[in-house]
Amino acid sequence: MALKSEIVETIRHMMPSNAEIQVVEEGNGFSVGVAWKLNDDLERPNKMSKTISIHVSSEVAQDFENVSGREKAEAYRRLSEFLSRKLAEFEPHHDTQKYKPPPVERWLIDTKLLFG
Repeated sequence: MALKSEIVETIRHMMPSNAEIQVVEEGNGFSVGVAWKLNDDLERPNKMSKTISIHVSSEVAQDFENVSGREKAEAYRRLSEFLSRKLAEFEPHHDTQKYKPPPVERWLIDTKLLFG
């Protein structure tokens, strides 16, 4: 699926360069997990940021099949703006105890976001 690759690459491009990206297939779309090392705790040099779980609904893929090149370009512009805005608001730091998973923040990419 070229669309999934393009969306994942857009997400990768918007995230910090040291971000770890994990794609998980789901019955109703897919999710992209994003986290990175914080480097803010000398006692925990591998402490990861909060995880961002970006869910892409299955409707997005269906809608992309039925739009023109101009509409697709506009959808990718909206996606980039959304990611930029959400990332600017995102606080990656947390006080979760060692050996516990970091908190997860969920973002949704759906048809309304991309196509208005």
